[in-house]
Amino acid sequence: MSKPCLLILLLFFTATSFAEEKSLSYEQSLLQTISDIQHFKHDQALADTREFIQQYPNSKVGQLLFGDLLMAKAGVISGIGSGIAKETGLNNLTFEIKQRLSHKQSQVFSGYLPENIIQIADNQPYVIIIDQSQSRLYVYRNEQGTPVLEADYFLTIGLKGYGKQKRGDQKTPIGVYHVTRYIDDQELPDLYGRGAFPVNYPNVWDSRKKRSGGGIWLHGTPSYTYNRAPWASNGCMVVSNNDFLNIQQYIEPDLHTPIINTKSINWITTEQWRNNQQLMLQNLSKWINDWESNIHQRYTEHYSKNDLDIEGRNYKQWEGHKRWVNRDRDNIKIEYSNLNIYKYPGEEELVLIHYDQVYNSNNLNTDGAKELYWKKQADGWKIVYEGSRNFFKPEEKLVEN
Repeated sequence: MSKPCLLILLLFFTATSFAEEKSLSYEQSLLQTISDIQHFKHDQALADTREFIQQYPNSKVGQLLFGDLLMAKAGVISGIGSGIAKETGLNNLTFEIKQRLSHKQSQVFSGYLPENIIQIADNQPYVIIIDQSQSRLYVYRNEQGTPVLEADYFLTIGLKGYGKQKRGDQKTPIGVYHVTRYIDDQELPDLYGRGAFPVNYPNVWDSRKKRSGGGIWLHGTPSYTYNRAPWASNGCMVVSNNDFLNIQQYIEPDLHTPIINTKSINWITTEQWRNNQQLMLQNLSKWINDWESNIHQRYTEHYSKNDLDIEGRNYKQWEGHKRWVNRDRDNIKIEYSNLNIYKYPGEEELVLIHYDQVYNSNNLNTDGAKELYWKKQADGWKIVYEGSRNFFKPEEKLVEN
């Protein structure tokens, strides 16, 4: 039985129209050609595709479309390139086109905001958020604390999808991660394209969930292809080399640019976003006020009695320790800056807060970076983890796992 032609498959996708632009990107040019096909403008599509593959000769989807258009013009449309393309390859290319087309109907273009970004620190110019189910990477600009969409890009994730649990499962992790450094392409094999940004997987929450593995990077594409299929890596986040060079301007390793990896972004209105932000700011403010009061019961009621885990201590152990260390403490004053708040993806009502803290009292003065995990429970929002924010040295091995 012959394989269906890609042109026929495209007719089943929702037809999309595109406004004329002076200079089209790779994706815009590709989708313009697909729009011509869907509207039966095959001669125009053939001309556009010929120009497209001249500009992007290593585009697999472009080559396949061009071959199919030539076959359609010759009246041969029962197969793809006389069996040159394998069915798996066709499925991957069809999936890629579907993902690119569905992005154009996304709520991101209707003024909605991603629920996961609640507060961006003053010193953090950009935040990256990934929708793995849609094969999309979004860059948000920090505009006086409000996230504003700057750019978006097609993305490849793990061959087995999302939700990494263990080393070698070929899945991309879900969580809030931070860039730890930049690796130049001169130090890397061709597989990684024009460079790489390792992230801090596994983070504190992953370790708590006993997830294993490492070597999760955002990197480019090998030279033999323009981009990889939507699900193709061993767990890394992969973009085309052109896109990597564009994304590079938004990432600052010294600031540990956040990369929020979601299964699927929940898009909310600006009003909902402000309500979420106000709620968590109120929780944080009340916790600090009760800490400064040095009234033990008021302070400790912010911590989960069932799920707390701080340096291996459960609630009972931690509460006893805090009662002892604070016995002679007075005049507590806490200041914070560079506040980031994220709704943690893949978890039910979990929020990550991290900031820079200055702590002063009668017998202790410290400062440092701090992170808190808050979880909504039956009796309100409670802290389930508290600790210093540290970024470990990433794995040196050139592997994705």
